[in-house]
Amino acid sequence: MKISENNKKKLIVLTGPTCSGKSSIALNLSDLIPIEIISADSMLVYKDFNIGSAKPSDQTLSSTKHHLIDIINPNEDFDAWKYMEMGREIIDVSKSKNFLVVGGTQLYIKSLIEGLTIDISQNKQIRETIYEELSSKGLEYLYLKLKNIDPDSALRISPRDKQRIIRYLEINRITGLKVSEVFNVKSSQKIRDVDYIKVGLSVDKDDLNLMISDRVDEMILKGFVNEVEELRNRYSSKLKPFRSIGYKEICDYLDSKITLEDAINLIKIRTRQFAKRQRTWLRKDSEIIWFDEPQDLIEHCIKYVAS
Repeated sequence: MKISENNKKKLIVLTGPTCSGKSSIALNLSDLIPIEIISADSMLVYKDFNIGSAKPSDQTLSSTKHHLIDIINPNEDFDAWKYMEMGREIIDVSKSKNFLVVGGTQLYIKSLIEGLTIDISQNKQIRETIYEELSSKGLEYLYLKLKNIDPDSALRISPRDKQRIIRYLEINRITGLKVSEVFNVKSSQKIRDVDYIKVGLSVDKDDLNLMISDRVDEMILKGFVNEVEELRNRYSSKLKPFRSIGYKEICDYLDSKITLEDAINLIKIRTRQFAKRQRTWLRKDSEIIWFDEPQDLIEHCIKYVAS
C-alpha cells in the first residue's frame, strides 16, 4: 500500500471500554500497515502481573513492536506524567512514521495527546508528614534532604527558610520532580509534529457484559489464582497493582474473606461497573469516530495512514 509522504508522524488512538476487542483490532491493523503499538493501559506497565491484566502473549509482543508494557516493577510508582513523557519520547525518537495507541486508560491518552499541567496545590497528607519530620528531626535535616534532592533550588534559599523548605519538599513529593523542573513547566502542551485520529468500536452493552464474563472465566482457567498466589509470595499485597480489579478479589479469596465463586462474580460485576464509567468518559470525547463493524474501523485507519 502507498504510505503518506507527509512529514508529520501519524498516531491512531484506538480506545473503548475494557474487553471491547481493542487488542484484536490492533493486531489486525499491525498486519496490514507498518505501525508500532503503544499501550495505554495502567496495569500493563507492571512486570509479572500478566493473566489478570490480560497482557499480550510473548509471541504477540515479539511479532509486533509494543511499547510501555512490562516497564516497571510492581513496587515502583508510575503515573500519567511519566506516561506522557515516555510515550512522547517513543514517538519522537522512533524511525517509524505510524503509531497505534491502544488501551482504555483515558488519563494516559489525554496526557499523551493534550499534555498535563502539574498540580502543585497543597497536599494536606504530605504536608503533615513533612511537619512530623520537622518536629522529630529538625529544620536542618529537612534542608539537607532538599539539598540532596534538588541542590540548585536549595542553594537559592536560606537553610532557615522553613516555609520554602517545606513547600519545596512538598512539591517534590507531589510531582516526583525537582522544583526547578516544575517551575519550567508553564502549562500543558499538546503533542507536536504529530497528526492523530481517535477511533473506537461500538459494542452493545449486553454483548460487552458477555465478553467481560467470558474474559474473567478465561483468566481463571489460565491460572489466575495461582498467579496471584505466587505474586503475593514475592511482593507485598499492599502494593498498588494488588488493589486493581481482579487482583483485589482474588487476594480476598486467598485471605479466606470470600469464596472463589464470590470472587469471580465480584470481578465480573466490578469490571462491568468500570466499563460503564469508561463509556461515560468516552461519550464526552467528541474527537472519537465510532464504528459498528471492526472492518470499517480498520479500513478507515488504513486510509488515514495512506492519506
